[in-house]
Amino acid sequence: MFCLLRRRLSSVTVINPSQSQLLRPISSTTPPPPPPPQNPPDQSSSFTVSYLVNSCGLSPESALSASKKVRLKSPSKPDLVLHFFRNHGFSNTQIANLTTKLPLLLLANPQKTLLPKLEFLKQVGLPDREIANFLSTDPNFLFRSLERKIKPAYEYLKGLLGSDEKVAAAIKSSCSSWVLQFNLQRLNNQKVDILRKHGVSKENIVKLALNSPNSFSKSNDRFEELVRNVSERGFDPCSSMFVHAIDVLSGMKSDTLEAKMQLFRSYGWSEDDIASAIRKWPFCVSISEEKLKKGLDFFMNKLKWKSSGFVKYSNLLGLSLEKRVIPRWMVIQYLLSKRLIKDSINVFTVLKYTEAKFVHKFLVKYESKAPEILKLYQGKL
Repeated sequence: MFCLLRRRLSSVTVINPSQSQLLRPISSTTPPPPPPPQNPPDQSSSFTVSYLVNSCGLSPESALSASKKVRLKSPSKPDLVLHFFRNHGFSNTQIANLTTKLPLLLLANPQKTLLPKLEFLKQVGLPDREIANFLSTDPNFLFRSLERKIKPAYEYLKGLLGSDEKVAAAIKSSCSSWVLQFNLQRLNNQKVDILRKHGVSKENIVKLALNSPNSFSKSNDRFEELVRNVSERGFDPCSSMFVHAIDVLSGMKSDTLEAKMQLFRSYGWSEDDIASAIRKWPFCVSISEEKLKKGLDFFMNKLKWKSSGFVKYSNLLGLSLEKRVIPRWMVIQYLLSKRLIKDSINVFTVLKYTEAKFVHKFLVKYESKAPEILKLYQGKL
């Protein structure tokens, strides 16, 4: 019997696990999925990117982004558009701005779509240079209806302001075609009358309509209360700050405003100081309470400034403490400690300098005498 069992066992073939397909892990036997078929590159997309880079002066990144908004099949139409703009005094930089902001301009009809808008702007008194600046800033104007949008808005402005020259000035000051697209005709005449009753100039009425259209959505009673509130705070109705004050206060709840004013009081500000600060820069009550508190704490407690002198510079509260105020203050303190500048320096003015002016006057100028000053400014010391 044992002999028979040995014979049967010897007839069994032993399978090496490493050689068995059935015993191998499934992941090792499953072939990788075939790569997805690659579509041939879109020739029009490739041409569009190339044209935007080589003919319009866009960077490859900007061209790739713009190519998603326009498809050029040949250079014939866009060449006409570029030729049109160059003939009307647009620089290469302005043309690049135009095509970056509104790539579809390259497919516009120069004679039917573009020329009438340029001729209109010339008729209202804008010189070629101003037209180029105006349109390169806001090219959407070129696709707006001349008869249904632009001319009606212009006529209303002219009737309100009184002359082509004042309309042209309003267009320049707005730096945007918004002044000729906002539906000024829909302004509530009662609100215009309220503003005029409080001595608001025609120019400021237009600025207010353009910069703070939401204020005109209030009821007439609430709107008059808002205008009266601003007037009683001592704002000149012919100054731009009157417009800013309307804009700030129209979107602010009374309890929010009171909380900001209470914060000023907690740092020793009188009612007159607060009123003066708001007249100087109305936005000082629109910044967040946290930012306002940090600013007051730094200027009043750290620098020991008095509110009576600070009210003239309330716009400093809008500057970034971390990125601007503290780094510049540290540089000034360091230069004072080295006696490289005089004690009479006006820190208020220094904080308002542009970055380029500050770097030139205090970093470049004193780098040889204080080589570590740049690291101090960058927060590396």
